[in-house]
Amino acid sequence: MHEPIRLALVQHGNQYLITNGYAEREGLAEILQGFAAIFKLHLKYRVPLNLHLSGTLIEAIAWHDPDFFQWIVALRQQGLLEWIGSAYAQNILPHFSFAHNLRQLNTALDVYQRHLGISPYEVETFWVPERVWHTSKLAPLMQSAHLRNGGYTSVLLDDRLAFSLNGDELGERTQFDLRFNGDYYAAPSRPEPPSQSLACERDACRPFQIAGTQDLIALPIMRALRYGVPPCHDAHWQMLEQIFAAERAPAPDELYVCADDLEKAARVGAWGRRPWTPDQIEPYEKFLAWLSAHAHVKPTLISDWLSTHQPGMTKTVEHGTYYELAHTMGAGEDYLYWWHSPQWAPYRALLMQAECELAQADSVAASPLWELAWKQLMACSYETAWHDCDLSGRRAPAPWAKALASHARAVFVIAAAARWMSQRDGQSHVRLIDLDRDGDDEVVICNDSLYAVLTPRYGGRLVYLFDLTGVGRLVVGNPADDWNWQEELNRFMDVPRNHPGAFADVDHENDRYRVQRVEWHEGTANVRLENQQVHSALHGAVKSFTLTPCGSGLQCAYTLPSKAIRLHIEFCLSPDYFALLCEGRAALAALISTNARGWRNGDTSVHVSKSAAPLLIWERPSSLECGHGLMLRVTAHSPCFEIRVGVSEEIEPAASLAEA
Repeated sequence: MHEPIRLALVQHGNQYLITNGYAEREGLAEILQGFAAIFKLHLKYRVPLNLHLSGTLIEAIAWHDPDFFQWIVALRQQGLLEWIGSAYAQNILPHFSFAHNLRQLNTALDVYQRHLGISPYEVETFWVPERVWHTSKLAPLMQSAHLRNGGYTSVLLDDRLAFSLNGDELGERTQFDLRFNGDYYAAPSRPEPPSQSLACERDACRPFQIAGTQDLIALPIMRALRYGVPPCHDAHWQMLEQIFAAERAPAPDELYVCADDLEKAARVGAWGRRPWTPDQIEPYEKFLAWLSAHAHVKPTLISDWLSTHQPGMTKTVEHGTYYELAHTMGAGEDYLYWWHSPQWAPYRALLMQAECELAQADSVAASPLWELAWKQLMACSYETAWHDCDLSGRRAPAPWAKALASHARAVFVIAAAARWMSQRDGQSHVRLIDLDRDGDDEVVICNDSLYAVLTPRYGGRLVYLFDLTGVGRLVVGNPADDWNWQEELNRFMDVPRNHPGAFADVDHENDRYRVQRVEWHEGTANVRLENQQVHSALHGAVKSFTLTPCGSGLQCAYTLPSKAIRLHIEFCLSPDYFALLCEGRAALAALISTNARGWRNGDTSVHVSKSAAPLLIWERPSSLECGHGLMLRVTAHSPCFEIRVGVSEEIEPAASLAEA
């Protein structure tokens, strides 16, 4: 009896910093329900799993459902899981600078260690985002001594990349593609897989060293398995029986790699239906049951195979990606058709401008605000320039991809606050400026302790507040959280409710205000905003913001029209937003007194305080959280009142967040 065929199952979970409550797609809770069901099956059938989750997804889980990580802990404890590394936000690597990509990879390694307890040195194999590979650009990155794991030993590439683009008249890769029709296994009526195609795929599945690198190993992803797992009809099962035929002895350096999106196995996202039900994973369970009982197949962890096998071939790998992305979807082998599409041009320029802004700042001493700005840029490059079919059936940049890239403008705001820290002069200041370069002026009001940004265009709200009393922290504003399809900066997001900032008047969050007066008197800065929204119940309302030279709080005096005496006002507080993104909520403590409520996170605190007047009442907000932000609500039953948002003041901590 010959040796069994070694099979590495690789699952790739890729989501952004999403939340719950979307109208047109699943929220995080539904997706994790499907993922957990897959992990449970691997434990049940004891089938090893090679797993990657995007850094953005891990941080979303850490905030919303950290107990989910127990599934990964359980798989590791049973020796059934190997972690696969990648870029933090799955940016398309060849189109970004080495410095940016190095941050992406190291940030991801930090995320794995912080939330999963996985040492960087355990992470040896790399998942290339969208499998867009370019040897001369990416091999030095994979093997950089500046990586926290010392460099990667292997990368997962599609089997077709083992073939040259220009090897003969048609090109070896083109001939390989022609031998294997990508639509073959989509139709259950097909009789049986073509044996010639499968033989060609077997030859392509042998790992090899990539020429021109320091022994970097390519692990080819077998396309037949990618199409046929989970097996959903008879043609898939026939293909599996042929691939793993008992009479065939595998070559000594042969490793079959089945790698695809975890969403496909879990039947969530584009692969499933809503609401998700356990029966949707029945095909994957049947596949695992079949594997566990198959004497001729041995599922393996990649590192286990590499520890006992040495690839016997070296091949030159030209640029490329998987067949559908390169051809059917039209991105091209190097993704350039999407990266350079005319419709993506303004977003590409914005990402490059933001990176240029941060590259210039890299010569400045590192600070948490610069790190936050880099984090924002990395997050905004998620699945860069992805195209979907529009209503006419033509490929165009996906609405969510445009929304994320658009919010790279937040980098300019964070950078401005970071620069102000070195320019402080003991005075308060106020000015109008298009700080985020979106075409609308914001109001900046600042002193040595605070840097506040107000948006007259959208509700006269406080959209950013930076606490400068220490090293510099963002305490109001959650710009990296999902914007769904909304490209406009500073606009309140209705579904799901998000990005309210502070002084958000419920049902009037996006009313247009005009700057009625900006003044500086005896060291105190003041700006007066007037509601100009026609037909709004708040038309004519005035918000007057004041900041003294030494003040650690921004005061707002409201004057409402008589028809709007009862007003709900919400505040979204994110004490040290960078820490909340990176570490979750473990260090949060509620702050509460008779007239002030807020939160502390480590040595950073932010709170809302109101006068003791009985006509200002604390109430439960419409939602307790918005992204990485915690909500408070004050209801006013008076036309004139004052509310203050402040930092770095002692308030008695509450016993629990619920008390606040």
